[in-house]
Amino acid sequence: MNSKSVICILLSIALLNVASAAEEGGVNVEPNVDETIFSEITHTETTTDLEDWEITLTLSDDAINNNTTFELTTQMCNNEGVCLPPTVAEVSTTDGKIFTSAVTTIEDHSYVNWRVKATYTEDNDTTEMFPSKGFYKTWSDCWFNGGEWGGDNCPSENSDDDESFLPALGLFATVVAVMIAVATRSE
Repeated sequence: MNSKSVICILLSIALLNVASAAEEGGVNVEPNVDETIFSEITHTETTTDLEDWEITLTLSDDAINNNTTFELTTQMCNNEGVCLPPTVAEVSTTDGKIFTSAVTTIEDHSYVNWRVKATYTEDNDTTEMFPSKGFYKTWSDCWFNGGEWGGDNCPSENSDDDESFLPALGLFATVVAVMIAVATRSE
């Protein structure tokens, strides 16, 4: 076996590993509260189209004592794979410790992304993101991910969609064609 064939095989294995490492549809991505500035975070567990996604964030005593402020950013993505630009959500509080916010979901949405940017005023206004990269995620009651529909509120025509594998099949065929071309060119 020549080196180019080995490279093609290794690239194929890497592509399969990346595809299998993708997030699981319908499984919320949640923060570990112990690794945040909050003592408690609660939010709507499953969202519904055109209804509010609500969140309550309770600052830890350390964060309150250090005059920590934060900004909540949300982003909505639809079942066609299009995400709206992230927006800063309006947050309210009556006591400076417990903060609430609500954003109305869009029609045909898959999930709500969300993250928190903390500013530590006692530490020269340094900032920290939770999560450090990307977003936490709350899935809807009807979502499309990885060629599959899921959720308890999908119309029956979505769940019987047998054509959802076609884009993946096209990608697989393209990868195979490129590998064959590389392998035959090296000979």
